[in-house]
Amino acid sequence: MPEPARPPQFLRMVIGAAFGLAISMIAANSGFLDWMRAMPADEIASACVAFVMLFLAAFAFVAAASPGVYRRVAANYRDGDPVDSVVLRTMRFNALTLALSGALLLAPPFAVRFGVNESAAVAVAAGMTLVVLALSWINWREYAKNDELTRAVSAEANVVSFTLLTLALFGWASLVKLGLAPEISSWTLMTIAVAVHLIVQMAAALRRGMFA
Repeated sequence: MPEPARPPQFLRMVIGAAFGLAISMIAANSGFLDWMRAMPADEIASACVAFVMLFLAAFAFVAAASPGVYRRVAANYRDGDPVDSVVLRTMRFNALTLALSGALLLAPPFAVRFGVNESAAVAVAAGMTLVVLALSWINWREYAKNDELTRAVSAEANVVSFTLLTLALFGWASLVKLGLAPEISSWTLMTIAVAVHLIVQMAAALRRGMFA
């Protein structure tokens, strides 16, 4: 049976842009954007990073729905390449970790925005702890199953992220100590760390031709 024709790159870009525009209009008309604008700048930034992660997770889930869907939507797919269960399982794993990470980023600022009391805050913290433990277990379990290329990409992203963030933190802390820069919140630092790691991980995967 011949492979189904893949939509042209331009058409896929148009479809993606239309989808993004529809989501933006829904958010604007529902008052969600006005609700978010009342949040502090660091929380808005973390929410934007979280939404990017959730969008990437949704795309990965869709792309991993079946070999046929993957062949149609994956930008790095070349005609004739095999699409086995390992490729789809890896994409589903990536989607799951991105979705859980995005949810973790959204939980604290949204909980504060909704005005949770102390007991509810404890429940949110306990739930986040469970998600972090589950995410750590999933990552470790999946790392043991990955091939050498995937492990190399993961290790490269971790090393580059750690080096960049350590140098940046040292530099900023030195400027703060010398009175040449202002203190910044721990939530801002965390948001920057997550954003840098996400960008570096995507760049490493793109460089190796692994990003769908």
